[in-house]
Amino acid sequence: MDRNMMLTPDEYMSLMRLITSERESEGASLADRDQTSTPPVKKRSRSARRADKLLSMAFKQANARYRLKNGSLRKGRTQADIAKLAHKLRRKM
Repeated sequence: MDRNMMLTPDEYMSLMRLITSERESEGASLADRDQTSTPPVKKRSRSARRADKLLSMAFKQANARYRLKNGSLRKGRTQADIAKLAHKLRRKM
């Protein structure tokens, strides 16, 4: 087809019907492929869930210590400082 040539509305609709019918005929095989391609979800271990909970609590404490009432960081503190303190607090829990 020439680059400047456009499809008429009838040609466009017939092309779309052809594409749709091909998709429907391949539907069963596509569904089989989708089920096999996704890996099974691995359940998180109890210790990993506990570690996540403790780190969450530690981050709350670290944020409370290094932030002002309006939510901004204290002078001279960074988010890296908060993360370091949170991990330190987590180890002590």
